[in-house]
Amino acid sequence: MKRTYQVAAIVFLLIAAFLLRESLALRYLTRVGPGPGFFAVWNSIFMGLLAATMLYHATFRQSPPMLEGFLPARAGVLRIAAIVAALLAATVLLPPLGFRLTMLGFVVIVLLAMGKRNPLVTAAVAVACSFGTYQLFVEWLDVMLPVGMLGI
Repeated sequence: MKRTYQVAAIVFLLIAAFLLRESLALRYLTRVGPGPGFFAVWNSIFMGLLAATMLYHATFRQSPPMLEGFLPARAGVLRIAAIVAALLAATVLLPPLGFRLTMLGFVVIVLLAMGKRNPLVTAAVAVACSFGTYQLFVEWLDVMLPVGMLGI
Protein backbone atom coordinates (compact mmCIF):
# COMPACT_ATOMS: atom_id res chain seq x y z
CA MET A 1 0.00 0.00 0.00
CA LYS A 2 2.95 2.29 0.70
CA ARG A 3 4.17 2.11 -2.91
CA THR A 4 0.65 2.88 -4.21
CA TYR A 5 0.48 6.09 -2.19
CA GLN A 6 3.98 7.10 -3.26
CA VAL A 7 3.21 6.61 -6.95
CA ALA A 8 -0.09 8.50 -6.62
CA ALA A 9 1.65 11.37 -4.82
CA ILE A 10 4.34 11.62 -7.49
CA VAL A 11 1.71 11.63 -10.24
CA PHE A 12 -0.17 14.42 -8.45
CA LEU A 13 3.08 16.37 -8.00
CA LEU A 14 3.77 16.12 -11.73
CA ILE A 15 0.24 17.22 -12.57
CA ALA A 16 0.52 20.16 -10.15
CA ALA A 17 3.85 21.21 -11.70
CA PHE A 18 2.37 21.04 -15.20
CA LEU A 19 -0.71 23.03 -14.14
CA LEU A 20 1.46 25.64 -12.44
CA ARG A 21 3.59 26.03 -15.56
CA GLU A 22 0.52 26.42 -17.74
CA SER A 23 -1.26 28.77 -15.34
CA LEU A 24 1.72 31.11 -15.19
CA ALA A 25 1.07 31.88 -18.86
CA LEU A 26 -2.30 33.39 -17.88
CA ARG A 27 -2.71 36.92 -16.52
CA TYR A 28 -2.53 36.84 -12.74
CA LEU A 29 -4.11 40.25 -12.14
CA THR A 30 -6.23 42.61 -14.19
CA ARG A 31 -6.97 46.24 -13.47
CA VAL A 32 -10.24 45.28 -11.75
CA GLY A 33 -8.93 42.37 -9.66
CA PRO A 34 -7.79 38.78 -9.99
CA GLY A 35 -7.26 37.59 -13.53
CA PRO A 36 -7.80 34.19 -15.13
CA GLY A 37 -4.46 32.91 -13.79
CA PHE A 38 -5.15 33.75 -10.14
CA PHE A 39 -7.26 30.70 -9.27
CA ALA A 40 -5.21 28.41 -11.50
CA VAL A 41 -1.91 29.40 -9.85
CA TRP A 42 -3.17 28.98 -6.30
CA ASN A 43 -5.02 25.78 -7.12
CA SER A 44 -1.87 24.20 -8.56
CA ILE A 45 0.21 25.39 -5.58
CA PHE A 46 -2.22 23.85 -3.09
CA MET A 47 -2.38 20.66 -5.14
CA GLY A 48 1.41 20.46 -5.08
CA LEU A 49 1.52 21.03 -1.32
CA LEU A 50 -1.07 18.33 -0.70
CA ALA A 51 0.79 15.92 -3.00
CA ALA A 52 4.07 16.64 -1.22
CA THR A 53 2.38 16.01 2.13
CA MET A 54 0.97 12.76 0.79
CA LEU A 55 4.42 11.71 -0.44
CA TYR A 56 5.98 12.55 2.94
CA HIS A 57 3.39 10.51 4.84
CA ALA A 58 3.64 7.61 2.41
CA THR A 59 7.43 7.53 2.69
CA PHE A 60 8.13 8.26 6.35
CA ARG A 61 4.99 7.12 8.20
CA GLN A 62 3.51 3.71 8.88
CA SER A 63 1.18 2.72 6.06
CA PRO A 64 -2.01 0.78 6.85
CA PRO A 65 -2.40 -2.59 5.15
CA MET A 66 -4.54 -2.80 2.02
CA LEU A 67 -8.16 -3.27 3.01
CA GLU A 68 -10.12 -6.26 1.86
CA GLY A 69 -12.13 -5.25 -1.20
CA PHE A 70 -9.87 -2.28 -1.97
CA LEU A 71 -9.70 -3.22 -5.63
CA PRO A 72 -13.08 -3.31 -7.38
CA ALA A 73 -14.66 -6.52 -8.60
CA ARG A 74 -15.25 -7.19 -12.30
CA ALA A 75 -18.57 -5.31 -12.33
CA GLY A 76 -16.92 -2.25 -10.77
CA VAL A 77 -14.10 -2.30 -13.31
CA LEU A 78 -16.64 -2.47 -16.15
CA ARG A 79 -18.55 0.50 -14.70
CA ILE A 80 -15.36 2.53 -14.41
CA ALA A 81 -14.37 1.61 -17.97
CA ALA A 82 -17.82 2.58 -19.30
CA ILE A 83 -17.66 5.99 -17.61
CA VAL A 84 -14.11 6.66 -18.86
CA ALA A 85 -15.18 5.62 -22.38
CA ALA A 86 -18.19 7.95 -22.13
CA LEU A 87 -15.89 10.82 -21.09
CA LEU A 88 -13.59 10.17 -24.03
CA ALA A 89 -16.52 9.91 -26.43
CA ALA A 90 -18.01 13.15 -25.08
CA THR A 91 -14.68 14.90 -25.62
CA VAL A 92 -14.57 13.77 -29.24
CA LEU A 93 -18.26 14.33 -30.00
CA LEU A 94 -18.70 17.73 -28.35
CA PRO A 95 -17.61 19.87 -31.35
CA PRO A 96 -19.59 18.04 -34.08
CA LEU A 97 -22.74 17.24 -32.08
CA GLY A 98 -22.84 20.22 -29.74
CA PHE A 99 -23.34 20.38 -25.99
CA ARG A 100 -26.97 19.31 -25.74
CA LEU A 101 -26.81 16.11 -27.80
CA THR A 102 -23.41 15.10 -26.44
CA MET A 103 -24.46 15.57 -22.82
CA LEU A 104 -27.76 13.80 -23.48
CA GLY A 105 -25.90 10.67 -24.58
CA PHE A 106 -23.25 11.06 -21.87
CA VAL A 107 -25.78 11.26 -19.05
CA VAL A 108 -27.70 8.25 -20.40
CA ILE A 109 -24.52 6.15 -20.57
CA VAL A 110 -23.38 7.20 -17.09
CA LEU A 111 -26.78 6.50 -15.56
CA LEU A 112 -26.90 3.07 -17.20
CA ALA A 113 -23.34 2.34 -16.06
CA MET A 114 -24.29 3.28 -12.51
CA GLY A 115 -27.15 0.79 -12.57
CA LYS A 116 -30.21 2.97 -13.15
CA ARG A 117 -32.68 0.83 -15.10
CA ASN A 118 -35.90 2.85 -15.18
CA PRO A 119 -36.02 4.24 -18.75
CA LEU A 120 -38.44 7.07 -17.92
CA VAL A 121 -36.30 8.36 -15.06
CA THR A 122 -33.13 7.99 -17.14
CA ALA A 123 -34.65 9.91 -20.05
CA ALA A 124 -36.04 12.65 -17.81
CA VAL A 125 -32.76 13.16 -15.97
CA ALA A 126 -30.76 13.12 -19.22
CA VAL A 127 -32.99 15.71 -20.88
CA ALA A 128 -33.03 17.89 -17.78
CA CYS A 129 -29.25 17.71 -17.38
CA SER A 130 -28.35 18.35 -21.00
CA PHE A 131 -30.98 20.83 -22.15
CA GLY A 132 -31.46 22.39 -18.71
CA THR A 133 -27.75 23.01 -18.25
CA TYR A 134 -27.54 24.49 -21.74
CA GLN A 135 -30.46 26.81 -20.97
CA LEU A 136 -28.92 27.85 -17.65
CA PHE A 137 -25.49 28.66 -19.07
CA VAL A 138 -26.48 30.19 -22.41
CA GLU A 139 -29.63 32.11 -21.51
CA TRP A 140 -29.08 33.09 -17.87
CA LEU A 141 -25.30 33.24 -17.47
CA ASP A 142 -24.38 34.31 -21.04
CA VAL A 143 -21.78 31.56 -21.38
CA MET A 144 -21.44 30.18 -24.89
CA LEU A 145 -21.57 26.40 -25.21
CA PRO A 146 -20.89 24.51 -28.44
CA VAL A 147 -23.73 24.13 -30.93
CA GLY A 148 -23.33 21.18 -33.23
CA MET A 149 -23.70 20.89 -36.97
CA LEU A 150 -27.40 20.09 -36.51
CA GLY A 151 -27.96 23.44 -34.77
CA ILE A 152 -29.06 21.76 -31.55
